[in-house]
Amino acid sequence: MKNKIIITIITTVVISVFWYLYHPPPNYQGHMSMDGLNKPVDIYTDPYGVPHIFAQNEEDLFYAAGYYAARDRLFQMSVVNYSVRGELAYAFGDDLISSDIYLRTWRIHDTAKKLVGELNKETVDLIGAFCAGINYRIKEVYNDLPIEFKLTGMKPPVWSPSIVTGYARMMAREMSSSWKPEIVFGAIENYFGKEKLKEIYPYYSKTHPTIAQNKNPIGKEIYTKIMAEELSLEQTLGYNSSSSGSNNWVISGSRTKSGKPLLANDPHLKFTQPARWYEMHLKGGRFNISGLCLAGIPMPIIGQNEHIAWGFTNSMVDDMDFFTESINPDNENQYLYDGNWHDMKIIKETIKLKNNRDTTVTIRLTHHGPIITDVHNLLKGQDKALSMAWTGNWLTKEIDALFGLAIAKNWNDFSKTIKNYGVPGQNIVYADIYGNIGWRPAVFVPIRKEGPSLIPRPGHDPTYDWEGRVPYKEMPFLLNPKTGYIATANNKTIDDSFPYYISGLWADPSRAEQIVKRLDTLDNATVKDMKSIQLDYTSLFAEEITPYLLSIKKGNETGQLKTAIKLLESWDFVESPNSIGALIFHSVLRQVVISIFGDELKLLGDKYLDAFTSMKYLHNRSLRKILLKGSSTWIDDIRTRDKVETLDEILKKSFINGVRDIENFAGQN
Repeated sequence: MKNKIIITIITTVVISVFWYLYHPPPNYQGHMSMDGLNKPVDIYTDPYGVPHIFAQNEEDLFYAAGYYAARDRLFQMSVVNYSVRGELAYAFGDDLISSDIYLRTWRIHDTAKKLVGELNKETVDLIGAFCAGINYRIKEVYNDLPIEFKLTGMKPPVWSPSIVTGYARMMAREMSSSWKPEIVFGAIENYFGKEKLKEIYPYYSKTHPTIAQNKNPIGKEIYTKIMAEELSLEQTLGYNSSSSGSNNWVISGSRTKSGKPLLANDPHLKFTQPARWYEMHLKGGRFNISGLCLAGIPMPIIGQNEHIAWGFTNSMVDDMDFFTESINPDNENQYLYDGNWHDMKIIKETIKLKNNRDTTVTIRLTHHGPIITDVHNLLKGQDKALSMAWTGNWLTKEIDALFGLAIAKNWNDFSKTIKNYGVPGQNIVYADIYGNIGWRPAVFVPIRKEGPSLIPRPGHDPTYDWEGRVPYKEMPFLLNPKTGYIATANNKTIDDSFPYYISGLWADPSRAEQIVKRLDTLDNATVKDMKSIQLDYTSLFAEEITPYLLSIKKGNETGQLKTAIKLLESWDFVESPNSIGALIFHSVLRQVVISIFGDELKLLGDKYLDAFTSMKYLHNRSLRKILLKGSSTWIDDIRTRDKVETLDEILKKSFINGVRDIENFAGQN
């Protein structure tokens, strides 16, 4: 009898939990009425779940778009909303207070609210309609929220236009490739000196600032604390700025079977569930556009209208600098600049917490930008600090640009609207129904008269200040090149004759080279050819590096090492999902990176090796530099004080360890 009672109780609990958590799937058929619409709207959801929204006016179009996006992605969009506000602790608990302080210090929502005032009125009106549609969906389900809300206890926050502009800024922050190299390279120079850094630095000239030029060198703990905060936020929000990248290309009708241009784009944002992208088709008023939106931004970022098509890749522009600030020992709110103490701007903000609580954060700003090291109390009160200059705090108008792209009819319209696009820097390829193809970098590039730098700059010296932006009219572009195609893959797109420094953060050129290699063979291209290139696993980087890995072969190897060498020798450098050669290559290469860089970087802190390896574009270039030269102080394992390792010894050890990793992960066969 007792067992029966227990079973009955358990069954009742399970059924109760099921009904509490159960949330029926959306109904894609039928009719419904809602407040806020002026006229009927038709929505067709295709077999892929993509909504096609047809409205009789633009206000209704974007109201319905907001409602539909929230119906499919409300939890994801709510996390975005709390991130923009810097209220993650209010949503998820006090463990995220430091993340909120970090985001507030970046000035994400503060900048976003200012941006709304800079946008065209009609843009603000339409994103207002979009937000109203989201808020209607929130009201509709508030008393019976989807399962994610029930499991976390989070409530969906209200949307306003500043959340939309803030989401665009959050993406700009995520896509920036600058902050991590500044921290890692700054810590390396601070700890090991500039000669050590020069061996792996993308470039180094006599004009580069060094830590030694700073009146108050930055301590290792400052770099470490900032690194820890950023990596924690990446884990919380499920992204990795260094994992992003993309390919895009466009081929002229003179080289296609149809006689019309073909444009292809494959962005490489980190895999998430749900995905970042949210595909939509919007038709109403001036708009007839389809493409990939971000759930929370009302307009396709990559897409097409009736006249033009466009695709994005990260242009890898260096859009951020850290400045070493000297703090007045008698007044923590003053910093040294041009020989004088200057007052900082002081901002106090309240951060909401659960259970009707709050906390206050004080943010200090120099003319360069916010003191980013204030995110940790342990770093306050010191005579040194890091401030951050970022183009994301400039008042650029990306949302205006996206609306402009949506209604652009030709190259001139396209070029005019791209002027508004500042961050994150993008390479945009273009095609139109008239047969034109083109490329423009959409980015605001800061002018640094002292040239490139991927380490913190001396904050006290006006010589290193930014001096505005590179004028749009001086930015390069391509229109109908003789080659008949244009391709970008996060690679260097602007040659050294360009009079301004743009970046040293470029990706390894191998992806771009392979795309160009394929495009150059096409004179009768089809959509099938475009798909084939997108699914091309050939790695020219592996083709270049593999001979160095195989240089360890002496002919007397045995066992699994002998087998692995033989398999790598026969590999065709195609990284298909089931390629054994690709598995061996990447496993060994990972160990080479750990063996060469890991011993030094671990002296800086636990996170530095992970941070360096996540900078895949830069660490691949650093590794190539060492392998080509064959010598570097980085090769020696500093933990073996009585021995200096050679490159051959490091490669052999890495090969053995790489094979062992495969055995541990996948078995001996």
